[in-house]
Amino acid sequence: MIFRPEPLDIEPFELARTVLGPVVPDVQLLKDENLASEGIWAYWMTCTPGKTWLDGARGRRSQSRVTTGSSKLVIDNKLRPHLELLLSSPNERSYEFRDFARDLLGKLDWLQILPLFVSHFDLNDINILVDDNCEVSGLIDWELSTRLPFGMGFGRIYTLAGEYSDRKFHMPPEFEDAEKGFCEEVYKGIPAEVRKSIEENPDIVQIAVTLGTLLNAFRLDDDVIGSCNPVVIEALPKLLTYRIPVIRG
Repeated sequence: MIFRPEPLDIEPFELARTVLGPVVPDVQLLKDENLASEGIWAYWMTCTPGKTWLDGARGRRSQSRVTTGSSKLVIDNKLRPHLELLLSSPNERSYEFRDFARDLLGKLDWLQILPLFVSHFDLNDINILVDDNCEVSGLIDWELSTRLPFGMGFGRIYTLAGEYSDRKFHMPPEFEDAEKGFCEEVYKGIPAEVRKSIEENPDIVQIAVTLGTLLNAFRLDDDVIGSCNPVVIEALPKLLTYRIPVIRG
């Protein structure tokens, strides 16, 4: 049972559950007039077995899966406005990244050829549940998650395989092994007809990865660029140089 002082958008949960199945918990609103009159919203959620990745061991996982819809609509209604807000933001931390944002804005329409994927907004070692065999048993906390062009959610590899220490981002020795496993699991779940278009356009996938990294650092809060995590901003110049394995060879 979940009690909240504001409504929960359950659409991301429903979409993710449709695509990923029972690893995503089912969430439903409990209609209670007494609670509603007090400004309280109650929800029930199916119990997901397992323990957090943080408390278990690193297992296999899949960040995203193909879904339906047009990348063009997401680009026009979500990504382009986000980049334009970043370019006009008074947030001084954004100034040094405006050239990146301007370059990506000019390439945005190229992403229309990429399929939409369900992308978890905050995938981390708390939101991934694993069983005793280190197999993924659940992916939780889907609020604010949405559909994005393929590759935009790949920035999670930084926090899943990399690490932050002393306010700096580091790639441990096992980073490439984890990265390889990550990519193999993602590509394994892509239908053959979709995979072909992705494999033929690695440069465009790279643009999507870079765009996702930038926008994740400068998230929106009530349609403005919100406060930024200084540790992430400090690491951003390095993160923006990341190239997917197929590009760097």
